[in-house]
This record gives sequence, structure tokens and C-alpha cells, in this order.
Amino acid sequence: MPEIKVTFADGTTKIFHEEQSFRTIVKTDKGSALSEIFSLWHHFNDGLIPSFTEMLMHGNFFFDVEEPTVVYSANSVIRFEEV
Repeated sequence: MPEIKVTFADGTTKIFHEEQSFRTIVKTDKGSALSEIFSLWHHFNDGLIPSFTEMLMHGNFFFDVEEPTVVYSANSVIRFEEV
């Protein structure tokens, strides 16, 4: 199963895999709100990178729908690579 290794600004890394689903959180006039759900999909040339960057561009924060107690900042992602 295709995977992507994500490095965050604090130096931690996390491995995400194809078909893993994330929910984004966006800034609103009144605070924040849950937004779209994105699933990582594999592009035949570029792997998971296109789907991961699409998610990052659509939310300030994101979390794995199966582990909603951990929320990641999209701005804290400093590197990602195919594994």
C-alpha cells in the first residue's frame, strides 16, 4: 500500500497511507468549523503527493477521521516524501 512520510516543524514524523481519510478544519468569521473530508489516493506518476497537498491547501488544520483526538496544523508540515 502506498505511503507518505510527513515531517512536522517540531521534528516529529508520521506515516500516512493510501485511502486514509482526513477531515479539515477551516477558519471562519466566527471561529473555526469542520470542513471537507479528503482521502489519500495514489497518482500513477506522483504517488500520494497530489492528494496530500490538495488537503493541505483546503484547511488550516486536519485530523485522521479514525483518530480525531489528534489534530495537525497544515502550516507545521515542512516536508513530505513517498515511502
